[in-house]
Amino acid sequence: MEEKKYGIQVKIISVLMAVVLVLGIVFSLKKPTLPDVDNKEETKNVVSDFQSIIDIKKPESYSSLLEVTTKLRSEYSDTLKLFTLGYSEAGKAIPMLTMGNGEKKALVVGAIHAREHLTTKYLLRVIEDYCYAIEKGNGMYGDFDLNKLFSQYTLYIVPCVNPDGLEIVRSRLAPKKNVYIDKLEDYKANYNGVDLNRNFPLAWDQIDNGITRPYGYFFKGYKSASEKESQALMKLCEENAFDFLLSIHVKGNCIFWGDQYNENYNGIYKAFAQDIANSGGFYMTDPTEKATSYGGGFENWFRHTYTKPGLCIELVKNENIIEACTSENYADFNKFVNYNKSCYAIAAALASDNK
Repeated sequence: MEEKKYGIQVKIISVLMAVVLVLGIVFSLKKPTLPDVDNKEETKNVVSDFQSIIDIKKPESYSSLLEVTTKLRSEYSDTLKLFTLGYSEAGKAIPMLTMGNGEKKALVVGAIHAREHLTTKYLLRVIEDYCYAIEKGNGMYGDFDLNKLFSQYTLYIVPCVNPDGLEIVRSRLAPKKNVYIDKLEDYKANYNGVDLNRNFPLAWDQIDNGITRPYGYFFKGYKSASEKESQALMKLCEENAFDFLLSIHVKGNCIFWGDQYNENYNGIYKAFAQDIANSGGFYMTDPTEKATSYGGGFENWFRHTYTKPGLCIELVKNENIIEACTSENYADFNKFVNYNKSCYAIAAALASDNK
């Protein structure tokens, strides 16, 4: 009798072990899942379990920008394509990536200002995270289904609009001789000393900031759309019906979403921006009042030219000091740009119904 009981127990244990073994095999074959959106602390480590292409410990130079965009394109060839947007005033190719294959289109740009190269790193980091989720994960990024979003959208990404400015700040490339530089760490302009975000033909003639010659910042140019970088972006927008534009900047941890040039659609723009703010951890500004502040801006020109949302997203809190000429801001890059929340901004924009 005891032997019979023992035999039954052995059989039961054997069955249970077989079930555990089968379940182990099933779960081992399941694709890895990225952290849930509510688990904010873990999100910053979404690429920690593979060899990341993006080095978040140091800024990009122009040469490393070309190298890393090429590597991303090679690693994620099913999702990414690499193009040249155009050429800078000093003749540098401006790399542009496209992601997804949807009929709808959207545009995201970074580093239109020279000293804001943190935005280049941010965009490269986001691209890698999203591509990893799609090609090597289950397509989920927090609560966002990237497989679905990128089957609906093709996202155009220009990580660095202003490569000459990047080289001036990071590699000490000399701008044109007539450009006045106050402090190199504050340099925003391109090779010609023109602030590209004051160069677009929207209320350009109303800009009155006292800067009337090539300068490290705020000079709007001798005429609107005078610069090759501005012209390249305008041409891109003319040739593609973008649903929205996000221009990524550095200082403020906020979203500029509207101005008083034309307030007819500000309600729609505000709702769209609020969706991004809710997911990305930003606060909302009031509409910009003065033409000197919004005139010539890329996102402002886009918004009023195409009647589509064009937003300026500022990544970093006001109290944080931007050290453009050193690598100090990269010592803890994820924390500095609040990456565990800001990483969701682009996905939230794609997912928003308010556009």
